[in-house]
Amino acid sequence: MTDREKLPAEKYLKGLRKLFPEIRAYNEDDWDFTWSDEGYQFLEACDFGMAELTFQRLISARPKDPDGYEGLAMVYKATGNKREAVILIDEALKFAKKRFSEEYIDEEVLRDIAMNQRYIHEMEEGDE
Repeated sequence: MTDREKLPAEKYLKGLRKLFPEIRAYNEDDWDFTWSDEGYQFLEACDFGMAELTFQRLISARPKDPDGYEGLAMVYKATGNKREAVILIDEALKFAKKRFSEEYIDEEVLRDIAMNQRYIHEMEEGDE
């Protein structure tokens, strides 16, 4: 497996920090809380470019929360980019399990992310 396929969260974040130097992790105002909703609105409207950008911003603002990773994984699932979707949904589930153990998210959220992970892992390359 190449480094790109492994894409650990820290390496991915380093790239996002270059893309969004103005965003400081956990130092944003209310924007980072609305970016998740906005990202899903863009995704539902099939505006994948804006959805991708919005979820990337969310990951930059809250790098240890699963929301941005899951949302971006769903963008890549919708566009048929399985490799990136798998990497990101795996990160989302990893962070969700940690947040669940710390009692920051409930079991239903954890279950939903795990279900999305299963769908993404089962998709064929190039599926939409």
